[in-house]
Amino acid sequence: MDQLSFMSDEVMETIASTKGTKLSPNTLKILQALAAINAPKTLLACLLEMAEFSVHHIRYLAGPLVLHRSLWSDVIPEWLKLACVQDRLELIISEYEKDNVGDYATPAEVLTYMMPATMEAPMHREYVDLYLWAGNEVMQKHHRLPENCENFYELMGDRPIEFSRIKTEFHDLSRSIRQSVVKHEAQQGWGKQRDRTRTNPVNDVNTMATTSDNSLSSVQISLF
Repeated sequence: MDQLSFMSDEVMETIASTKGTKLSPNTLKILQALAAINAPKTLLACLLEMAEFSVHHIRYLAGPLVLHRSLWSDVIPEWLKLACVQDRLELIISEYEKDNVGDYATPAEVLTYMMPATMEAPMHREYVDLYLWAGNEVMQKHHRLPENCENFYELMGDRPIEFSRIKTEFHDLSRSIRQSVVKHEAQQGWGKQRDRTRTNPVNDVNTMATTSDNSLSSVQISLF
């Protein structure tokens, strides 16, 4: 399927000709719609590059999912991997609109990283709380809870975990995840140059996006 087939020429021209101006909210929503249908991250990253997003944001979006080094990496469901891409782009757009480059990854990425580790050995209580908090955040946001269930804690019969309780652990782990993603893509060459002289940027994006479809690719790293 041609991932650009439903994007109008006007939208593509807007992205291709952006120079020193922000993309409109409607254009940003189209980018998020592409992520929702599992468009390749390479395509999305190319579009961000054309729109002159920061090099950090381009590398963060293009980068792989970071998993705990484990033989249990195949337990991660596909919907969660897709949620990581969607939430990553959502966070990037939020930072873009505020002229900001953040430090932290998303709860979905934290949950994805930790999931294989839970299969290997018991975790410290602080990380158990972080895992449960992240799981609740992601399952609520992506409508993965059972019908008529408001949060994950109801299923466990436990009290909700407040963010303040796991703030330090979340910041430490999510910062490490994001740094690992950006470093990986810097080594792959993303963002080393910005060619603004393309005669047909739409064709260039199609070519770049289809040469390596790694939307749900991952790397295994030990971060705790």
